[in-house]
Amino acid sequence: MAIQDILVFLFVPQSITHFIELTAIIGLAILIYRIVIDPYRRLKKLGLAGPKFKPVIGNIADWGPTGQHLALLEWRKKYGNVFATMFFGTPTVWIGEPNMVREVMVKSFSNFSNRFPPFGKPISPFDKGVLFLKDDDWKRVRNILITTFSASKLKQIVPLMKDIDAKFIEELVETNQVDGKVNILDHAGYFSLEVVLAIIFGIEYESKEQKIKLARTAKDLVEPIQGFLLIIFLLCPSMWKIIEPYFGTIVQSINKITDLTNEIVKQRRKNLNAGLPCRKDMLQLIVEAGDQEKLSDEEIISQAIIFFIAGYDTTSNTIAYASYLLATHPEIQDKLYQEICTKCPDVNSIDYEILNNLTYLDMVISETLRLYPPGFFSNREVKKEVTIEGVRIPNDSIVGIPIYTIHHNPQFWPDPEQFIPERFTPEEKAKRNPCCYLPFGDGPRNCVGMRLALLEVKLALVSLMQNLELKTVADTEVPLKLKTGGTLTAANGIWLGLGTR
Repeated sequence: MAIQDILVFLFVPQSITHFIELTAIIGLAILIYRIVIDPYRRLKKLGLAGPKFKPVIGNIADWGPTGQHLALLEWRKKYGNVFATMFFGTPTVWIGEPNMVREVMVKSFSNFSNRFPPFGKPISPFDKGVLFLKDDDWKRVRNILITTFSASKLKQIVPLMKDIDAKFIEELVETNQVDGKVNILDHAGYFSLEVVLAIIFGIEYESKEQKIKLARTAKDLVEPIQGFLLIIFLLCPSMWKIIEPYFGTIVQSINKITDLTNEIVKQRRKNLNAGLPCRKDMLQLIVEAGDQEKLSDEEIISQAIIFFIAGYDTTSNTIAYASYLLATHPEIQDKLYQEICTKCPDVNSIDYEILNNLTYLDMVISETLRLYPPGFFSNREVKKEVTIEGVRIPNDSIVGIPIYTIHHNPQFWPDPEQFIPERFTPEEKAKRNPCCYLPFGDGPRNCVGMRLALLEVKLALVSLMQNLELKTVADTEVPLKLKTGGTLTAANGIWLGLGTR
């Protein structure tokens, strides 16, 4: 049979049955190409080493949903500071070289200005949040938000934070007296959440039960989603809304926070229109700035919800991690205590300027964030193909920045698992590339709430040192077992004992 006869037989339908069979074969061939061959071809074209990936899901299931920080750490050890993985069918170039990170985050920012949305367009109400907005929309909203985190605005909220901080210490003492230990992670969460509710939304807890309920709501949004549910959440958020009530509480939690925020914004609008005085918390500042810059109510609600979630989780984790490190390193705790005794011996001496003039406290917090960065990685979309230090980064790929891995790389941090605050003296900082340290990111898209977060952490730690001695107990986990979800957190809580000063 001639070759043309074979081609005619294969590709010219002889009957309806033949047509259906031919269509199925072609469809299967296209599916195999897209799922298996094309991702492999695109990844190989990068010319970078990396782990093997599975069809469809790529490397997202490697090390499980709670061990992504360990996966990135092990891959760096095996493949070097720059390697490649697959996120479903999209190649990801992981760059752990500080000079390359600076190129992406700062020097060539215009080409990497947007974060990669892992599940397509984010679901409402997150779709208009500053974390997910792109290009001009992102720039417009961020410029409005920056004004709400100025030093002058933060100075005004320190007295309010001090009142909340006093309750934080009282609750710690009460729990310790009853149980002989405290889960500092839970209590730091309550403190952080109460600060966020007060200074962002201008509301206070009605009861202890409400406090626990709101904390649980916020925590549900950053807990890792297990197994195949993660794939559904990422690939098909509309289906997730249908099935999630049977498996978890994420959608219910989102709805609760959205309803709460919507009610507050409506009341603020009503008061403004009536000429009534409004409390000058950050939500009010955003509302008023939005009037001037045409920020919609949907955008205002999105920003408030993101501040609620991020402000609760990242700050509470940092307070808890710092407390743990001070308890397990009593000599460093003593040195910090002496600085605080000298510069602010009691609650009346605490103000914005003092909190920003505690040199050793800054070093302790910086080293805590190096060891335990709540945001353990970041990413960027690629607008145009570019080559950075010989590495080709095509526009159909993702750039990943493995923050936890960079922070634990002995090439940049000798004895990286050791807690050494002196790494952050001015002399030591001057020796390092700034992009070796990225707890808040870098460049124009760094964390907009960084000043507020650090202010909360400083106030909490100063009060702890003024009133209590942090100690280890039998239930203190050394080393801490960590897990990844929305952030990096302690898998089993952080249990400590307390002594009085």
